[in-house]
Amino acid sequence: MLDLPEVLDLLFPERSPARTPPLELHLPAVLPQDALDLTLSPPGRLDLVDSGDEGKAFQPLAAHSANEPDNMGRRPSLHRASTSYQSSPLPASPSPTLDDASFGVRSLAFGVFTSPSSFSAEWEREGKGVDKVWLETSAKEKKTSMVVRMWEEGSPFSTVPTNAASIRITVEIGSVETAYNSPGSSSLFLQLSRAATLGRLPAPSGSSRPRGRQIHSFDDAHGRVAEFAGRALRLKFRTEPELAGFLKHAADANFPRISSTIVTLDTVARFSETSLAMLQSWLLTLDFRIAFQVEKLVRNGLVDPVKALELRDQIEGLIAKKSVSLAERTLAFFADRLSSLDPHAEEPDDDLVILDPPPRPTRRQRRKTDSSILTLGSSDESSSEDEDDLLILGSSLPYFQDMQPRHPTHLSTQELSTLLDRAVDEFEKLGQFLAEAEETQLIRQVTFTATRVLLFGPYLGDTNSIVRAYDRPELFVSVAVRHEDGSSLRERDDSLIVSRLSPLFRDGFELGGRSWRFLAWSSSGLKSSSCFFVSPFRLADETLVTPTLIHRSIGDFTGSETALIPAKYMARIAQAFSSSKPSLTLKPDQILSIEDITAPDGSCFSDGVGLISPSLASDVVEKLGIKLGKEEKPPTCFQFRLGGAKGMLQVDPTLEGKVVALRPSQVKFRSTLTSLEIAGTFEAGPGYLNRPLITLLENLGIPADIFLKLQAKATAKIRKSRASLPSAVKLLRDWSLASGTRFVSALGFLAKDPATRDAAFANPFVARCLDASVVHALRDIKYSARIPLPGCYNLVGVVDVDGCLAEDEIYARISRSDGSTEYLHGTIAISRSPTNHPGDCRIVRAVGKLPKGAGERIRGLTNCVVFPVHGSRSLPSMLAGGDLDGDVYLLLTEASGLVPSPDRIAEPAAYDAAPTVKLDREVSVEDGGEFFFKYITRDLTGLVATRQLLLADSYAEGLFHPDCLKLAQLHSDCVDAAKSGTFVPQHAVPRVTQRGWPDFLTNDAPDSYRSSKALGQLYRAIDEKDFAVAKPKSSSNPAFLLDIDPQRRLTKALESVSLPFLLSKRLKPPSRPLIAHYRAYLPSFSSELSKLLSLSPTPLRAGNLHLAEESLFLSVVLGTKRLQKSDKLDAGKRREQSGMLFAVVRKVIREGMYSSGRPVKTSRAVQNAWAAWLAAVEESEDRSKLATAEKKRAASGRRVGGATDSGRLLGLSSWAWLALGVMAEELERLEKENVEVLVVD
Repeated sequence: MLDLPEVLDLLFPERSPARTPPLELHLPAVLPQDALDLTLSPPGRLDLVDSGDEGKAFQPLAAHSANEPDNMGRRPSLHRASTSYQSSPLPASPSPTLDDASFGVRSLAFGVFTSPSSFSAEWEREGKGVDKVWLETSAKEKKTSMVVRMWEEGSPFSTVPTNAASIRITVEIGSVETAYNSPGSSSLFLQLSRAATLGRLPAPSGSSRPRGRQIHSFDDAHGRVAEFAGRALRLKFRTEPELAGFLKHAADANFPRISSTIVTLDTVARFSETSLAMLQSWLLTLDFRIAFQVEKLVRNGLVDPVKALELRDQIEGLIAKKSVSLAERTLAFFADRLSSLDPHAEEPDDDLVILDPPPRPTRRQRRKTDSSILTLGSSDESSSEDEDDLLILGSSLPYFQDMQPRHPTHLSTQELSTLLDRAVDEFEKLGQFLAEAEETQLIRQVTFTATRVLLFGPYLGDTNSIVRAYDRPELFVSVAVRHEDGSSLRERDDSLIVSRLSPLFRDGFELGGRSWRFLAWSSSGLKSSSCFFVSPFRLADETLVTPTLIHRSIGDFTGSETALIPAKYMARIAQAFSSSKPSLTLKPDQILSIEDITAPDGSCFSDGVGLISPSLASDVVEKLGIKLGKEEKPPTCFQFRLGGAKGMLQVDPTLEGKVVALRPSQVKFRSTLTSLEIAGTFEAGPGYLNRPLITLLENLGIPADIFLKLQAKATAKIRKSRASLPSAVKLLRDWSLASGTRFVSALGFLAKDPATRDAAFANPFVARCLDASVVHALRDIKYSARIPLPGCYNLVGVVDVDGCLAEDEIYARISRSDGSTEYLHGTIAISRSPTNHPGDCRIVRAVGKLPKGAGERIRGLTNCVVFPVHGSRSLPSMLAGGDLDGDVYLLLTEASGLVPSPDRIAEPAAYDAAPTVKLDREVSVEDGGEFFFKYITRDLTGLVATRQLLLADSYAEGLFHPDCLKLAQLHSDCVDAAKSGTFVPQHAVPRVTQRGWPDFLTNDAPDSYRSSKALGQLYRAIDEKDFAVAKPKSSSNPAFLLDIDPQRRLTKALESVSLPFLLSKRLKPPSRPLIAHYRAYLPSFSSELSKLLSLSPTPLRAGNLHLAEESLFLSVVLGTKRLQKSDKLDAGKRREQSGMLFAVVRKVIREGMYSSGRPVKTSRAVQNAWAAWLAAVEESEDRSKLATAEKKRAASGRRVGGATDSGRLLGLSSWAWLALGVMAEELERLEKENVEVLVVD
């Protein structure tokens, strides 16, 4: 029997315990035939066994010094020695498997790393002598986890420890950021990206196996620190050999590299009751905007309370010198800088990459990054001879100069103080985008999970009428509740969810020294599990503003049935919190009342749509800042909110003056508010297929070949889009990508001339965007069957106020930005998502262009579908229960081949209304909070929709099968739950058949089958290999930093363009101050983009931000994997937020240095945009030079003094192309103004 040190000494005679320099041992992948195999014997010793198998690998994964005692209490030198033991991956060992082997545990501690080599244990549990740790792989999710099980005190009637209750700690291997083994000890230290899952198992009872439940903490002491100290832990094994055995199995499971590093124990508890109480006392003295930033530093794991308190004087000095608003933004900038530290900066080495968020590197890839000695406070000892020709970066000196932290918590207080000073200095030099925004546009977000509270912001976001009305935006916060991985809550973790999160919506919470109470949600917020909380405050007249007061100010529900129904009441309140743009305040005499148009049996044809006069519509367009092209027609339909009314307004040319006319179906409650809030305007959206619609049309007789031909045409067009710039522009336009950036306009302008066309098409950022666009389009087609349909449209519905359309007739006029017009005519199949019932598709006739004298009040309506007011029932109500308050309808033309035969059309659905949950008293705000929590945990809409697709494929009858018809009713009930309060129970959902899952829903499940129906054929017609694109260059390569415009190819091409309508006839060189003005904005822009990335539940790592930037710029989710509902909701939210940021950037670029609030001359705007483009080009070139110099110093053996900002600045490419978008737009405006033709040399 030999101990581990003796084994290593036998294998490596040159190994010396006294050796002080760090040593990394790479064991040979294959040893000779007579190599020794390492196995564990029962008492925890190591046996040397003759292998006997030629080529069998040997892999000890950790070693220690033989003379190092297992004593973590002493404090050795803070010099960090990092020694890693790794070898090539082993073939799977037949025995024991990962799930078979367990290893003894002496103790477990949760804590924080206070430096790279110091750990503070905030809570610790000693073992009972029988506690174990093992690795297990879930069969369903195929994820490997480390599981620790520790037993509680035994029952007084039993002497067997394992008969007692136990706790269970589960750590997903994918969440392990760094792992350390302190030499000479049996301790393993882990830093996690997300907290471990905690559970409690009751004592066994008889022969039944105890069922565990997830918990937030193990006891009161743990509960105090769990949300702060849940991402770092120390696991002490019973013996060093057991640790070595575990590490061997961990390596087989692709565990991250284990560094052998001296780690000392910090004697100061960072999250003690005293430090937390002192922090809370300080927060009570601060303005909430400052308190929010301080608490963000602590709760987001950037700074512990002890260090935060040590920064108190510096922060209060900052407040005294600046306004609270500037101090808040400076601290937010400081927090953003700390957040930029990422322990995962390695790049994948493959020659081909799939645009997914990069997976954790393999062990072979991780070994290519050597460990190194890290010493805090080291300085750059190299000479400056390589830096003489460098320009000053727009982002000032490197932020982390003379520091080499891998994680924010590793920074000392002195280093944090230095960084805060640098943040103040840097912030003063930079142009700040948040200063360009209204205060009411700044959002502060609080995200609750089962284990943590995370704070974000302020960032730009959509506003609503309530926040604008009270003008105290800092006292309204957006609150989201999610699982640790960002997914929506469901009943599966019921005990933890109820105990941890449910009280928030009843009792509120404390944050930043203030109390916060539930307020309301918006309709989109309900779907994304987010809502608004408010902290009560006083107005100038001392009126206390509370959630109840705000509700009363929105409308009067006294005596109405709505006041007794929590769901319906809160849905009405939600109207005021929906995102909208401020428009006009109307006088009471500008708001007219008109009657609804109804059938004899009471069916309402005008449900949700009113009228607006042309003059007022023109004022609305001007107020919204909608810029129209020379031939472009203004919108004629508006989605609105006005006090207690909502829905649509269509322009009526017979209305005089500036008025709106509202119908009873639009007025939901009484209100004195008269501000006209516009929620949206409408264009003619392109038509697309989707999986439920394909299932419906197939059931109505459309053969699979039709869908396959449409898909083949679409995919061929997508692949050809990479052949030329004009075809690429068409791809971006067809798929509505980068819509808020004017990217399409910029590329279209550049495509007019061969020189600029070729330079733009070869631009690396353009190439990556186009590659990502191709992948996005193909993924949408494969996994969602989102197949584009040329000549088909998505149009908002309005009503025929003239009554000229007969039953089953419609009128649709398409108006394009170039002034062209199309009138739809002929047979049309019309539907509305979701199409769950066989009768959700109707056949109608489009009447084309109206004859003169007919339909004078509707003929001018554009980009909408006008429904008739004749027949026994409203046509929209036959289409999945639609109405006219903003619903959008899909029109399929005969040319598409997708119009079913009239004799196959089924009767429309007539669902029974779900019962309403009604109280015997008026609804309170707390009732609304409780309903919100019930909804986000019980909503089964997605499950029901997916189950219907599954069963429609399984049964020969398809949607006509009784189970599918039942699911259509259940889906209607799920949708209505937001207003009825009645939720569909899970046991009511028909079960999956024995046949299993069709491959188009999941091809990973063991019970999946090859679907023979249309969706299965479409799914298999696209190969995942089609998603492969060339790998972008490494962001650590200096050449990559020049990718804004390599060799200034596009810049030179633009300089060659002759512009007769410019006074200078060409783009002249901008002034240096103007370029410097824009360069000062670049770090701030980068910071704002980083905030948007951080809001994603699965943000990309810093080393791959070149992919994340394209995601924000194009408004897509990168990757080839099937998207979940939460992914799409997050993408939609980021699209809105990035769109607002880009709008502010375009304004800054257009206005230049001397903004006076007056319109900028078009020629001046062109020159400003040209300077903004050059600012990004110069910034990238300067950074590349500095990176090259650093690389030379490193190659010559001179140590680089700490982390720097010479790496790529996130957002440079986006900024550059936003500038070109402004320039192209202004040049086209100049061209129209001067009626000139662009001439190219």
